[in-house]
Amino acid sequence: MNIFGLTFLIVAQFLTGRGLVSMFNIKHRPLELFLVSNICGVMVFSVVPLLLQMMFIPITAASVALALGITTVLFFFPPWRRYDFSALRAMKFKWPPIYELFFIILFIGLMIPSLWRCFYYPPNARDILSGAEAMAEYTVREHTMINSIFSVNLESTNNHLKPPYVLNLQIIYKLLVYPFGQVWLSIVILNFLTWLYLLLRNKLHPVIAGLVLLFFIALPDPYGYTYVILYDYSNAIMLFAGYYYLAQYTESGRMGHFFFAVLMFGFATFIRSETILFVGMVCPLLVYLFRKNSVSYGKQLGMIGMFMIIPFAFYYIWMGVFIKHYMPVAFDAQQQMAISADRIPVFFERIKGINNTILFGGQHIGLYGYFIYMFLLVLISDLIFIRSFNTEARIAIYGMIVIYFGMPLLGALVPWVDLGNTTKRGMFKLFPLFVLYLRNSAVLARLSAAIRAFEFPIRTAKVAPVVRQQPVSQKKRKR
Repeated sequence: MNIFGLTFLIVAQFLTGRGLVSMFNIKHRPLELFLVSNICGVMVFSVVPLLLQMMFIPITAASVALALGITTVLFFFPPWRRYDFSALRAMKFKWPPIYELFFIILFIGLMIPSLWRCFYYPPNARDILSGAEAMAEYTVREHTMINSIFSVNLESTNNHLKPPYVLNLQIIYKLLVYPFGQVWLSIVILNFLTWLYLLLRNKLHPVIAGLVLLFFIALPDPYGYTYVILYDYSNAIMLFAGYYYLAQYTESGRMGHFFFAVLMFGFATFIRSETILFVGMVCPLLVYLFRKNSVSYGKQLGMIGMFMIIPFAFYYIWMGVFIKHYMPVAFDAQQQMAISADRIPVFFERIKGINNTILFGGQHIGLYGYFIYMFLLVLISDLIFIRSFNTEARIAIYGMIVIYFGMPLLGALVPWVDLGNTTKRGMFKLFPLFVLYLRNSAVLARLSAAIRAFEFPIRTAKVAPVVRQQPVSQKKRKR
């Protein structure tokens, strides 16, 4: 492994992401800012090799390193940008309580096998071996994405036509770090899981936050994709970020939060092209959020337009430009779709199949463990005992509804979206939204308050007796 190359990428990704976050004036605590910056830096870098190819620049270690360095300078070092380091200077390290330290050690232990497998074993997913991995390997050898891989007929899989997110990151890490690439996946996963824990920890007691994250990490099937390279886990992360920053926009009313959320949805679309369908289904939610923030109708139209244009630009740069004008294969996305009245029963069949096979039947415990039942228990408790939800919880529920009905709709529109593979992995998008809701659960908030009250009981302070002053006339008589 090239330690210098890995160090260069880690630092450059952070600086690039930090510049991107400051561009939208996003405020976080220092550690959260560090984690979000790392994730955003990886997302920005995932576009760079594609741009090099579109400019017909040979893809070599030198050209990629130079392009990444220029990207870092453009994002982090513009002369008009100023960074506030006061919060960083004021940071003080504080050892967590023993029970929280137990969860942290447990999480580290759970992720060590994932890190090792991601480093030690080569990519082995079928979709990747017949698509992004093969293309990346021959790009490294021949210094161009349009390489001899296209001498093989890959029409039976169409995996070479999937978005270039994995392809580009594999190229970068193969050239600068390690022949297997894929170390970038561990970087994204670790930063996301830590960020998720901090978000839970901000509102819930560490014991509750630790248990929720433990249920999330221990999801059997998604855990496998913390070291098996595919698109779905990263796609779920960016969709989560989009919904989270939409909630932040509602609370703050700041446009920076809104456009940063739009960019997160754009990155999600760059990872999986069909995400553009889910982005369109979010538009009714925007109307609700705009009403809460008293946004004028003209401004609403402009913001909804930007909400659709930016993710569509990520979609179009690959599907409408690169595949159409650069790749030596003919492909028409419209021919892959089946839009007709006879596909309506397929939609309802898919919903039934998701319930009976994936979420609540078949191999559902082997796929997703008991996290779904834990979430439903908390949700039903909130409905019975509290009957109120804050805005962030409502946004999380709306996002779940979009995924729950959007995946069957996608299966009805696109026949190759099967139930056992694409739909199963597409349901990964639900689980970060479960966590987003649980951090806002009123029942868990009251349980956290009860634990804190037990942990730090209120002690009644002893009040000194009040000495009554004698009237002035009585004092004179005594004299």
